[in-house]
Amino acid sequence: MLTRSFPLFYLLGLLVIGYLGGLWLYSKMPFDQVERVIHWIDPRLLNENIPSGFDSILPQLVTILLFLLFATHLILKYAILLIGTMRAVFWGICSGFLIAQETEFWAYALWWFPFQLIYCSLLLLIGFLLVPPPSYNQSKQARSFKGIGVLSLIYIVLIGLELFVLPYIHGL
Repeated sequence: MLTRSFPLFYLLGLLVIGYLGGLWLYSKMPFDQVERVIHWIDPRLLNENIPSGFDSILPQLVTILLFLLFATHLILKYAILLIGTMRAVFWGICSGFLIAQETEFWAYALWWFPFQLIYCSLLLLIGFLLVPPPSYNQSKQARSFKGIGVLSLIYIVLIGLELFVLPYIHGL
Protein backbone atom coordinates (compact mmCIF):
# COMPACT_ATOMS: atom_id res chain seq x y z
CA MET A 1 0.00 0.00 0.00
CA LEU A 2 2.81 2.40 0.82
CA THR A 3 4.42 1.99 -2.61
CA ARG A 4 1.17 3.04 -4.27
CA SER A 5 0.57 6.00 -1.98
CA PHE A 6 4.19 7.21 -1.95
CA PRO A 7 3.87 9.19 -5.21
CA LEU A 8 0.79 10.94 -3.82
CA PHE A 9 2.64 11.95 -0.63
CA TYR A 10 5.67 12.95 -2.69
CA LEU A 11 3.66 15.21 -5.01
CA LEU A 12 1.60 16.61 -2.14
CA GLY A 13 4.86 17.41 -0.34
CA LEU A 14 6.17 19.26 -3.39
CA LEU A 15 2.93 21.22 -3.63
CA VAL A 16 2.89 22.19 0.06
CA ILE A 17 6.60 23.04 0.20
CA GLY A 18 6.28 25.15 -2.96
CA TYR A 19 3.24 27.03 -1.67
CA LEU A 20 4.70 27.67 1.78
CA GLY A 21 8.03 28.60 0.22
CA GLY A 22 6.23 31.17 -1.91
CA LEU A 23 4.49 32.63 1.13
CA TRP A 24 7.85 32.81 2.92
CA LEU A 25 9.45 34.47 -0.10
CA TYR A 26 6.62 37.00 -0.20
CA SER A 27 7.28 37.92 3.42
CA LYS A 28 11.01 38.42 2.72
CA MET A 29 10.80 40.24 -0.63
CA PRO A 30 10.35 44.01 -0.98
CA PHE A 31 6.91 44.96 -2.27
CA ASP A 32 8.18 46.45 -5.54
CA GLN A 33 10.10 43.25 -6.27
CA VAL A 34 6.96 41.18 -5.65
CA GLU A 35 5.07 43.38 -8.10
CA ARG A 36 7.81 42.93 -10.72
CA VAL A 37 7.71 39.14 -10.35
CA ILE A 38 3.93 39.13 -10.63
CA HIS A 39 4.01 41.51 -13.60
CA TRP A 40 6.56 39.30 -15.34
CA ILE A 41 4.79 35.96 -14.78
CA ASP A 42 1.05 36.70 -14.52
CA PRO A 43 0.11 40.38 -14.80
CA ARG A 44 -3.61 39.68 -14.43
CA LEU A 45 -3.24 40.08 -10.67
CA LEU A 46 -2.09 43.67 -11.02
CA ASN A 47 -4.68 44.64 -13.63
CA GLU A 48 -7.72 46.56 -12.41
CA ASN A 49 -9.69 45.74 -15.58
CA ILE A 50 -11.02 42.39 -16.69
CA PRO A 51 -8.11 40.60 -18.36
CA SER A 52 -8.46 39.60 -21.98
CA GLY A 53 -8.47 35.99 -23.09
CA PHE A 54 -4.90 36.32 -24.33
CA ASP A 55 -3.76 37.67 -20.95
CA SER A 56 -5.34 34.65 -19.28
CA ILE A 57 -4.03 32.05 -21.72
CA LEU A 58 -0.46 33.35 -22.07
CA PRO A 59 0.79 32.35 -18.56
CA GLN A 60 -0.67 28.87 -19.00
CA LEU A 61 0.77 28.56 -22.51
CA VAL A 62 4.25 29.52 -21.32
CA THR A 63 3.99 27.00 -18.48
CA ILE A 64 2.89 24.25 -20.87
CA LEU A 65 5.67 25.06 -23.36
CA LEU A 66 8.30 24.94 -20.60
CA PHE A 67 6.74 21.72 -19.39
CA LEU A 68 6.96 20.13 -22.85
CA LEU A 69 10.52 21.39 -23.30
CA PHE A 70 11.55 19.74 -20.05
CA ALA A 71 9.64 16.52 -20.83
CA THR A 72 11.26 16.06 -24.25
CA HIS A 73 14.80 17.08 -23.34
CA LEU A 74 17.28 14.30 -22.60
CA ILE A 75 18.69 15.81 -19.40
CA LEU A 76 16.02 18.28 -18.31
CA LYS A 77 13.30 15.63 -18.15
CA TYR A 78 14.48 14.62 -14.69
CA ALA A 79 13.71 18.12 -13.43
CA ILE A 80 10.17 18.25 -14.86
CA LEU A 81 8.57 18.35 -11.42
CA LEU A 82 10.50 21.57 -10.86
CA ILE A 83 8.06 23.34 -13.22
CA GLY A 84 5.07 22.31 -11.09
CA THR A 85 6.90 23.17 -7.88
CA MET A 86 7.97 26.60 -9.18
CA ARG A 87 4.37 27.21 -10.20
CA ALA A 88 3.41 26.40 -6.59
CA VAL A 89 6.05 28.87 -5.34
CA PHE A 90 4.55 31.55 -7.59
CA TRP A 91 1.11 30.57 -6.30
CA GLY A 92 2.35 31.18 -2.75
CA ILE A 93 3.90 34.55 -3.61
CA CYS A 94 0.71 35.73 -5.31
CA SER A 95 -1.44 34.38 -2.48
CA GLY A 96 0.52 36.48 -0.01
CA PHE A 97 0.14 39.48 -2.31
CA LEU A 98 -3.64 39.05 -2.69
CA ILE A 99 -4.18 38.44 1.02
CA ALA A 100 -2.18 41.58 1.83
CA GLN A 101 -4.45 43.56 -0.52
CA GLU A 102 -7.46 43.64 1.76
CA THR A 103 -9.80 44.47 -1.11
CA GLU A 104 -8.88 41.32 -3.04
CA PHE A 105 -10.27 38.69 -0.66
CA TRP A 106 -12.98 37.43 -3.01
CA ALA A 107 -10.62 37.29 -5.96
CA TYR A 108 -8.29 35.18 -3.85
CA ALA A 109 -10.95 32.93 -2.35
CA LEU A 110 -13.05 32.32 -5.46
CA TRP A 111 -10.50 32.52 -8.26
CA TRP A 112 -6.81 32.48 -7.42
CA PHE A 113 -6.56 29.83 -4.71
CA PRO A 114 -8.80 27.10 -6.19
CA PHE A 115 -7.64 27.48 -9.78
CA GLN A 116 -3.95 27.59 -8.91
CA LEU A 117 -4.31 24.62 -6.58
CA ILE A 118 -5.78 22.55 -9.40
CA TYR A 119 -3.27 23.85 -11.99
CA CYS A 120 -0.29 23.03 -9.78
CA SER A 121 -1.70 19.62 -8.84
CA LEU A 122 -2.35 18.73 -12.48
CA LEU A 123 1.13 19.87 -13.54
CA LEU A 124 2.75 17.73 -10.86
CA LEU A 125 0.60 14.70 -11.73
CA ILE A 126 1.24 15.02 -15.47
CA GLY A 127 4.96 15.51 -14.82
CA PHE A 128 5.06 12.42 -12.63
CA LEU A 129 3.27 10.35 -15.27
CA LEU A 130 5.40 11.70 -18.15
CA VAL A 131 8.75 11.17 -16.44
CA PRO A 132 8.43 8.88 -13.42
CA PRO A 133 11.38 9.01 -11.02
CA PRO A 134 14.04 6.36 -11.73
CA SER A 135 13.22 4.64 -8.43
CA TYR A 136 9.62 4.11 -9.50
CA ASN A 137 10.62 1.25 -11.87
CA GLN A 138 7.97 1.78 -14.48
CA SER A 139 8.67 0.82 -18.08
CA LYS A 140 7.70 3.01 -21.01
CA GLN A 141 5.08 0.48 -22.09
CA ALA A 142 3.42 0.56 -18.65
CA ARG A 143 3.16 4.36 -18.59
CA SER A 144 -0.37 5.68 -18.61
CA PHE A 145 -0.54 7.90 -21.68
CA LYS A 146 -4.32 7.71 -21.44
CA GLY A 147 -4.08 9.21 -17.95
CA ILE A 148 -1.79 11.94 -19.26
CA GLY A 149 -4.33 12.74 -21.98
CA VAL A 150 -7.22 12.89 -19.52
CA LEU A 151 -5.27 15.14 -17.13
CA SER A 152 -4.23 17.38 -20.03
CA LEU A 153 -7.85 17.64 -21.15
CA ILE A 154 -8.88 18.59 -17.61
CA TYR A 155 -6.14 21.26 -17.65
CA ILE A 156 -7.49 22.72 -20.91
CA VAL A 157 -11.09 22.65 -19.64
CA LEU A 158 -9.91 24.41 -16.48
CA ILE A 159 -8.35 27.18 -18.58
CA GLY A 160 -11.70 27.61 -20.35
CA LEU A 161 -13.57 27.63 -17.04
CA GLU A 162 -11.18 30.28 -15.72
CA LEU A 163 -11.86 32.43 -18.80
CA PHE A 164 -15.58 32.11 -18.08
CA VAL A 165 -15.37 32.80 -14.32
CA LEU A 166 -12.82 35.62 -14.34
CA PRO A 167 -15.17 38.43 -15.52
CA TYR A 168 -17.60 37.60 -12.71
CA ILE A 169 -14.84 37.62 -10.09
CA HIS A 170 -13.63 41.03 -11.23
CA GLY A 171 -17.19 42.30 -10.88
CA LEU A 172 -17.25 41.55 -7.13
